[in-house]
Amino acid sequence: MKVLADGEIRRVVEDVEKGISRLDELVALLQEEKRRFERELEEKLSQLQILNLEDDVGSLIEEFLEEPYLILPKRKDEYYVIVPKFIRFNIGWLERETKAYRIFVINRYTQWLYPLPENIKKRLKFPEVKPYKVIDGVLWTGREHQDEAWRKYRKYLLRREGEDRIKIKKGYEFELIAKLIEDGILPFIPQPVSDEDLREWDEIKLRSYQEKAWEEFLDKGAVGIFWPFGAGKSLFGVYALARIKGKKLVVVPTRTLVEQWEERIRKYIPEYASEIEVITYHSYHKVAKKEFTLTIFDEVHHLPANTFIRLATIKTKYRIGLSGSPFREDKRENYIFALTGFPVGLSWDELLEKGVVKEPVFKLYIVDSEREKLRKLRDLLEIPAKTIIFCDSIDFGKRIAREFGVPFVYGETKNRMDIIRDSEVCVVSRVGDEGISIGDVERVVEIAFLGGSRMQESQRFGRLMHSQKQEPEHIILMTEEEFEKYQKRLYAITERGFRIEVVR
Repeated sequence: MKVLADGEIRRVVEDVEKGISRLDELVALLQEEKRRFERELEEKLSQLQILNLEDDVGSLIEEFLEEPYLILPKRKDEYYVIVPKFIRFNIGWLERETKAYRIFVINRYTQWLYPLPENIKKRLKFPEVKPYKVIDGVLWTGREHQDEAWRKYRKYLLRREGEDRIKIKKGYEFELIAKLIEDGILPFIPQPVSDEDLREWDEIKLRSYQEKAWEEFLDKGAVGIFWPFGAGKSLFGVYALARIKGKKLVVVPTRTLVEQWEERIRKYIPEYASEIEVITYHSYHKVAKKEFTLTIFDEVHHLPANTFIRLATIKTKYRIGLSGSPFREDKRENYIFALTGFPVGLSWDELLEKGVVKEPVFKLYIVDSEREKLRKLRDLLEIPAKTIIFCDSIDFGKRIAREFGVPFVYGETKNRMDIIRDSEVCVVSRVGDEGISIGDVERVVEIAFLGGSRMQESQRFGRLMHSQKQEPEHIILMTEEEFEKYQKRLYAITERGFRIEVVR
């Protein structure tokens, strides 16, 4: 062991003392900032005459700072959390906002994906989660809960078997799973990945949180990966395709994503390409009679749709669902979890802190007409940048492409990814909403969109989360009428804690 000389010891002590001194300075600065905030808040309250300020105003402010939100019941096991806009606090899903407040909704699903602060969890007191499990057409209840399960879920159940399980009616297993999840119960039995189904492969190095998710998959055999855009869901999927032996299936919502997944396979795992089939959600007929070792449902929030849900019946040993926006306009979130398995979440704040994703600059320009949208678009394009212009209207998209001399990618376009990747500016219809990853995109402009769809907004700004640029821009062009009707789509941005600059 090396013995330090006296001079080296003194230097180490000096460095430690300097570090402690710096920490003391930072603590002092934080305390002063807290006092300044309290003084300013007291002055504002006094000016607005909101409170009859008495001697105890200081303690009231202290209490506000300790709990700057209000929790109200919405319905059974679901709550509103109301937070002033000047407080940077995000939780669950943002339902709406006023000029002064943001109104979030939290339920059992949110705590599966993003851990609730301990003080809020204690306040909510969600009912005890029953240890029910579903496997091979049987609901396992345990002895002490069999009677209660029989009463509560009687419509799905056929007969009791022994004292700790109940046979499920034929054809009702999935409905029961969905109902259990709605009640806050994850009824899945882990089916660990067999060593016989694994191969050694290490060409992709996973990040720490991806490694944890992989361990979860190996332990459970069925997981839903609900990470924010840009966090590496697709790369995780490629890694799984390489590590799992046998026939694999990838299901995606659009032909654009078929192209992108095929590109990824050729780039990262060409040696296993013959094992993998990539189809859209519309192509159930192609795989209905096939069996797979692993199925990956990309953008899995589409799977609960009535037209796609039969894909969940594909014979597959293991499954992975991928989505950056695990919610649906029809409120069937429980089906998303029911169809994938054990949920794995990750917060935006954690990814931003790690530098995994970049925080875009958000701007909303409110204009008078469609003509003004084109004029503003022309001004924006004066500043050179790799740009994707999203336009839901095919006619309007073709008009933009003609006026600006740029390509338009829509349903009839072939080689979509090549065009988007090779163009400095490109107009893209709804076919580019989901999943596409363009590392050098610097700016997204939305000029026409699907009403108030928060899911579409979430997906579109998610394209920038894949960007490797330092300050990517997300720009939305709306008329006053559109803003009045469809501003709820913007909650997909603000619920993540991002701020939107509004320009009229």
